Amino acid sequence: MVNNYSLNSEQERDEVPNTYGFFVSPDELEMEESVKASVARRREQKWLDMFARWSSFIGAQFDKVKARCRKGIPPSVRGQAWYHLSAAKYRHENADRNCPTGSVFNFYLTQTPALNVLEDIRKDLARSFPDHEMFRDDGCGQQSLFDVLKAYAVHDPAVGYCQAQAPIAAILLMHLPPEQAFWVFVQINEEYVKGYFSDGLMAVKEDALATELLIQKISSKGYRLLHKLDVDPILYTLDWYMTLFSRTYRAPQLFRIWDMFFCEGVKVLFRLALVIVRETLETGSPDTVTKAHKCDNPMDLVGLIKQTAKNLPFDTLLIKMDKLPLSDIDLAQACGKAREQLSSGLNTSNSRKNPSRSQANKHK
Repeated sequence: MVNNYSLNSEQERDEVPNTYGFFVSPDELEMEESVKASVARRREQKWLDMFARWSSFIGAQFDKVKARCRKGIPPSVRGQAWYHLSAAKYRHENADRNCPTGSVFNFYLTQTPALNVLEDIRKDLARSFPDHEMFRDDGCGQQSLFDVLKAYAVHDPAVGYCQAQAPIAAILLMHLPPEQAFWVFVQINEEYVKGYFSDGLMAVKEDALATELLIQKISSKGYRLLHKLDVDPILYTLDWYMTLFSRTYRAPQLFRIWDMFFCEGVKVLFRLALVIVRETLETGSPDTVTKAHKCDNPMDLVGLIKQTAKNLPFDTLLIKMDKLPLSDIDLAQACGKAREQLSSGLNTSNSRKNPSRSQANKHK
């Protein structure tokens, strides 16, 4: 009889950390793409020059910044790029300047959020990227992850902690020291995906519905199939959006997506989701599209959509995201319409649960 524990132990012994700190097999390591040292140095220097004149670049030369983000930020400066792009650097410096102790982050670490929050955070530490050298077993990253998540729970007690936050904070810690990672994490929560982790997940539901409205615009064939099977868009977007695709893609692809996300905002998530769905239901390989239209229940179709996300060649994905017929106005209108529809549905539901006083009086 084969001992599964022994097999897993042998596999772990054979694994080696790749360029990004993830444990992979020797075969996977050999398949990694490499960049010539001279090219890497030249690209790094361009980013260092931008950091030195950041206010000028982010204002008058934003198109150049965007182009460099889309090309992929060099790993050696990626963390600092995210720190700048998210405006976390500006917010961090301002907050500490007005803090009596000199460090808001360190002050938060002296405070204690609700005990159930701390318990929930501890449960998730070992689950966050156990295949990364910082977080495997009792890796050094687990304490830093605990500190960042605890500090945020103190910073925003109304949100506290949500399980989907752990992988996001962990990825930041792969690139930044804890204090800087914390401030980028604050910006993600409060500027990029505000409301995603609040009770009721209303912001995520709005973006899921907006995604469906946009699918109707760019893929009528795909929308008809989703509508026919009554597929709730939250089924395929929830995990994507709440974890910023961190459970779908691995390094370096995921980091490339985040490069664009920090520069261009949440529309990058929408574009990525829309390309995946359209490829599955209408414009992808004939086998995939045929299989999609043979699905007779929603969960089979959702499973296929999620599988397509992982199977699409990444370079093809980026090209199709760039060419997607979707403007900022289209996105804003879809989000506004989704907000109205959900608000209307919520008000109707509340009125049913809470009849007016005059109606209630009739039954006295």
